[in-house]
Amino acid sequence: MDKKRNFREIEKYPDKIKELFDEVIRDESLDMWADTFDIEIIDGEKIEVIYHGTESIKSFKKECKKILASCIYSVMGVGTKFKISQKRGAIVLSAETRKNIKALKFFVIGMVFVCIATAVIVVMCNYIGNRNFRETFYSVSSIKVDSSIRVIQLSDLHGSSYGKNNTKLLKRVEALEPDIIICTGDMVDSVKEETDYAVNLAKGLSGIAPTYYVYGNNEAEDIYDFPLNEKELDNKFGFNKDNRDETALLKLKDPYEEKLEGAGIKVLKNEKDTIKVKTMTVDVYGVLTSNPSCFWSYSENAFGSYVNENKDNFKIMAVHEPFIFEEFNPDFWGDLMVCGHTHGGVTRVPVLGPLFTVEGGLFPERSGDFVYGRYDASGRPLIVSSGLENSNVFRINNQPELVVIDINKF
Repeated sequence: MDKKRNFREIEKYPDKIKELFDEVIRDESLDMWADTFDIEIIDGEKIEVIYHGTESIKSFKKECKKILASCIYSVMGVGTKFKISQKRGAIVLSAETRKNIKALKFFVIGMVFVCIATAVIVVMCNYIGNRNFRETFYSVSSIKVDSSIRVIQLSDLHGSSYGKNNTKLLKRVEALEPDIIICTGDMVDSVKEETDYAVNLAKGLSGIAPTYYVYGNNEAEDIYDFPLNEKELDNKFGFNKDNRDETALLKLKDPYEEKLEGAGIKVLKNEKDTIKVKTMTVDVYGVLTSNPSCFWSYSENAFGSYVNENKDNFKIMAVHEPFIFEEFNPDFWGDLMVCGHTHGGVTRVPVLGPLFTVEGGLFPERSGDFVYGRYDASGRPLIVSSGLENSNVFRINNQPELVVIDINKF
């Protein structure tokens, strides 16, 4: 037999041995050992059986070594040397361990389904609960007042509705008998490109009490075609630090302001309005340029007038975002400050608090951001509303709110 023929015969030995082995184990009812090993021919004479089954190699040898020997001898001749070794890196698991792993897999899969079901239930329950709003009451004291003043703050409605034409919201505001109503922005949603519902709400609010409105980022996006920061404002008007006109932005045409003021609401754009409430005088200052980069450069004079004139008046400052209160620490912002924008962190985690804001990232309150509730700003109360938007399915443990602030002498 020539070498070429011998080589071809040798190549066939492993398959022949395995075929013979499969026939024998079927007769012996040892099918569990089928396909648990590979055969390698060494130097055309020796055999290495490489075991890779899940049972121990000791069990394999006990059950199959004699059968393997007879198969090898039948194919390659009696006395052919062979050894049985385990595949390197193979992990052998006992039957009990495999059973436990299988049970663990079912447990993990079951827990995943439970978690998914729980998450769906929580989201749906919160979504349903968010069809209504809660009322959050705050008490503020000031020696500047001689009787109670009630301020109601609405913020971040984003086109949401509570009853047809927001009748449910309006009825509740009326029942609470406010002296002043302040809307702190994002009452409209720039994506919806619709403002009639906000104008209708404005008509209802103005019929209840004097009402003020400051723009949020959504109103600004609808009305202006550029971001309201110092660089963009300077580029828009051709200004620099030497020739800025703070009032330039207020002179731009604003159809939305016309509609709101036609509905009886006063829109404040870096402006102050003074009203009488019972026997007291109240200054309300509304911020338009709330970006810290342009707050002072485009409102310093107007803000200074609000702060420094008629200091005995009770002073309320309304702004959409809380950023300037985080960035600056002047001696005095006002006797009361109100803002929104953060949506309370959208999801509120028990103990840990607000989960996320775009500007502050995860758990923003822990890094000092003003996200929800009452804070101190230059020694006076700052109220950050979580807003009235109710369509976000991720708004969890954070029901939309109507803020009610009672100002008393003590």
